[in-house]
Amino acid sequence: MLIKFSGQDNILDSKPFIDDEVQFNLLHLIRESKSPLLYMNENRNVIIGQSTLKHPAWIWTLKEIENEDIEKLKKDFIELYKDVDALTFVARPDIAVTLAEYYYANTKMKYHAHLQMESFKCSQIIEPKSIQGFLRKAVMNDISVISEFLSGFIYDCFGKKTSSEEQRETAKAYIESGNLYVWSNNDEVISMANIAHCARRHARLNAVYTKPYMRGKGFGAMIVSGISKIILNENKIPVLYADLSNPASNKAYKNVGFIECGKVTQVVFEGK
Repeated sequence: MLIKFSGQDNILDSKPFIDDEVQFNLLHLIRESKSPLLYMNENRNVIIGQSTLKHPAWIWTLKEIENEDIEKLKKDFIELYKDVDALTFVARPDIAVTLAEYYYANTKMKYHAHLQMESFKCSQIIEPKSIQGFLRKAVMNDISVISEFLSGFIYDCFGKKTSSEEQRETAKAYIESGNLYVWSNNDEVISMANIAHCARRHARLNAVYTKPYMRGKGFGAMIVSGISKIILNENKIPVLYADLSNPASNKAYKNVGFIECGKVTQVVFEGK
């Protein structure tokens, strides 16, 4: 049986969850939602969180979870989502497969593993090789290039083609947040990265992107390193998720001090 709890409860600030909170960092964003859907099981070794039913569910399970609790989770999962028309969820790779197969067997909704990611954190920076340019916050004069970067980022990550014009409002919002940074050299913006969310102990980076013809030259590592220093100076730990299909970027993160904290798999059910 699942038990509801609120984002103000200390469940996500207590063991055993905090041992895995880098891997499941999005649950901290979910808890801050207006009316989050948060559940745990009686043994506190399962947590399910969603901002709304339309958003992806994040499912944390204790690494050493017993088979009996997995069987209960499968039934609870079906009960929780039996009436939805579509579903996306994120979990440890083995749990993702188990739940996906069980849900399919009971609903016949087709699914696919949409994304496989590694979580990273950086407690100490390894200084990257010096390159030309400097780190600065994005300003509104950068909106055209940021729009182009976002279009490229979406294509690289999701294979979805969008125009820079379609991304202009998103670019504006990123810039206005004050959390978007760029690496600039000779008046050219080469890379971008964003501080997407600050939780109590961590700050999560996303939207790391470098112009295609400038890749492999250290610009991505440099901007991530620079922003991570800012985060560390604020007494938080920088964290990020990296697509496992992009080993080059994963290596770049490791080169500046990020360490692996566990994989997650995103599963998408395509609807009834």
